[in-house]
Amino acid sequence: MNHFILTESKRIEEIQTKLVQIESILLQTKTGLPNLLRTSEIKKILKIKDSTLATLRSNGTLPFVKIAGTIYYREEDIQNLIEKNYSGNDN
Repeated sequence: MNHFILTESKRIEEIQTKLVQIESILLQTKTGLPNLLRTSEIKKILKIKDSTLATLRSNGTLPFVKIAGTIYYREEDIQNLIEKNYSGNDN
């Protein structure tokens, strides 16, 4: 039973993340502003810890904006980071 609860809890969290992503897309479409993602979303997308994300911010690798104490990242900057660090396999 505990396994079921953990699995369902994880699935609910995944659904919530997807809903936030959909909401962000819809807001961007309406406003034309860049899609901003929160720290929790970036950690899930990149599968990294708080400390790694803090390092990316502090060394200037990942630009961010802080509004009313909350840190946001532009989706475009995340995509650029991924592309810049992509090491394609020629095999």
